[in-house]
Amino acid sequence: MGWQIEEEPNGGFSRYQVIFTETDKAEAFDKLAEKFYKRNFGTMSKADIETLMFSIYIEQILKTEEDDFNSYSDYRLAVELGISQSKISSLKVRKQMQYPRKFDWKNSLAKVSPNARYEDGKIFIQIPDINLYNEIKNSVEINGGYIDGTLTRNLLKISPEYFIDLMVSVSEEMERKEIRKKLREEFRKQGGDQEYLDTEPLYKQLKGLGKEAVKTAFDAVIETSIQGSPIQTTCKTIWKIMN
Repeated sequence: MGWQIEEEPNGGFSRYQVIFTETDKAEAFDKLAEKFYKRNFGTMSKADIETLMFSIYIEQILKTEEDDFNSYSDYRLAVELGISQSKISSLKVRKQMQYPRKFDWKNSLAKVSPNARYEDGKIFIQIPDINLYNEIKNSVEINGGYIDGTLTRNLLKISPEYFIDLMVSVSEEMERKEIRKKLREEFRKQGGDQEYLDTEPLYKQLKGLGKEAVKTAFDAVIETSIQGSPIQTTCKTIWKIMN
């Protein structure tokens, strides 16, 4: 069984008493004191105070508990802190901007990819964290692709060609060369422009070549990626779901 509301009768304060040692509490107060006692008392806005306190709480959760999205889900944090899930989501974004935490979004995507589904030619993945969603969205867009809009918060909806283009773009350089070599062979069979592949994003070629070319692209990434890597794991999972 997962977390139950009854486990924390005093909301987040119950959890705070468990995960913060006396040293942690002192360090947390030092961070707050620095914003008030350096001839700057009262200059910090309410929003920034909330962001700092939220950052301290989240960082301690990640430090002391298993790296599991459920341990800091929007719902659980909203219940613990007595605020809406939408405000939790906004605080996560503000925290990442003001107190950024480095994380490997590719590894996180591999963890959530088993929850994907494939419908009407689109890949759907429910992304449990807004910052992970934003990292994926940004990586797709800087390569010229786009994420389809949805009414469901944090639901990633993406065409297979944009998804595989993303996986290729974040692969290691040697892997990308091998992937493109395999794709050239497929494009030659289907009459695609092999030189175009070297100068334009992969998704532009895949759009006109059908599912067989997409399959070749997935196979190429799976075969050439490092065994057990997040990219290989994600591609294996998504391709299995698509079939």
